[in-house]
Amino acid sequence: PTMTDSSSASTASAAVATESLLYFLAGTLLPTLAFLFLRKPSKDKTSSEDDDDDDDDEDLVGVKADGPSSKWGMRHAPYKMVLCVNTSLSMGKGKIAAQCGHAAVGCYKRALKQCPGGLAAWERTGCAKIALKCPEEEEMETIAVKAMSLDLPVYLVEDAGRTQIAAGSRTVLGIGP
Repeated sequence: PTMTDSSSASTASAAVATESLLYFLAGTLLPTLAFLFLRKPSKDKTSSEDDDDDDDDEDLVGVKADGPSSKWGMRHAPYKMVLCVNTSLSMGKGKIAAQCGHAAVGCYKRALKQCPGGLAAWERTGCAKIALKCPEEEEMETIAVKAMSLDLPVYLVEDAGRTQIAAGSRTVLGIGP
């Protein structure tokens, strides 16, 4: 090998390394820069014009943010979300799934206000959920009263009555996390 072959191989190797570095930087920097410059400015949370404020959410009326559960955290883990399905309504599988989804979202929103430390611990430990059959609405209400007395987040789904069952039917009781 001559000196020219060695220097041209070195130059080619340097060009490949430079090209690789440029591709790496473009792949990591461009999305970050695009995010920073193209994102919408965040709303000022102190503004009274904030329409997304959960304090106005009718689902959160009566939820205490300063009860015993407000002090819950990782040391109180494990946490679970329990979904009690009212089987007396004979809902189809899809209807049950949709109603459990409503209960899960409702419980999450309540836990976010009522026990944020417990909610964060639940998220960090796998978001365990348990679905149970509840044979009648009266038993579901008894369970809800007991859960509320323990300061657990509770959400009772009442159906809108657009599909399989009557409006106002209590379909799923969500408890926790």
